[in-house]
Amino acid sequence: MRSNNWGPANSDWLVGTLSRPLTPHEVERLAYLNRLTFFLATAPSRWDVDDEPAPPTITPTAHPALNRFLLPSQEYVSCVFRDGLYHITGTDIVRALVFRFEAFGRTVRNMRQFEWGVNRDLRNLKPGADVRLEEAKSPFLDLLYKYQCIRTQKKQKVYFW
Repeated sequence: MRSNNWGPANSDWLVGTLSRPLTPHEVERLAYLNRLTFFLATAPSRWDVDDEPAPPTITPTAHPALNRFLLPSQEYVSCVFRDGLYHITGTDIVRALVFRFEAFGRTVRNMRQFEWGVNRDLRNLKPGADVRLEEAKSPFLDLLYKYQCIRTQKKQKVYFW
């Protein structure tokens, strides 16, 4: 029976359900994907846990408002604490989704079109309830830009975690 543990080492249940053994690369990607899933599920609640060693993919930063996860592409997915709320950017959502697709062997062929589709779906989220609308070059966008959570400082939505 499958455990409800979302921790980084919970893929053992999967091995017995496959028609073929996983390759070492697939095992590595699956473990990475499990760590990403764990990060996405727990990032706001796992802030400043000094007595637990951080997994190698969760990177301490010089900025106390960031909790970051390093992807194999050497990009980060960040949980950002601001004004009492936790946030994630559209850029980080796209990064996490691209990694998930690639982990399952489905390369994103047209990144621009993929980003457009994700952003089209995110457009349904409304400011105040689901997102925060930030004005161009605001101090918050400046922080996000400095830590590469966004690509531009133009007016944009930042999503509540």
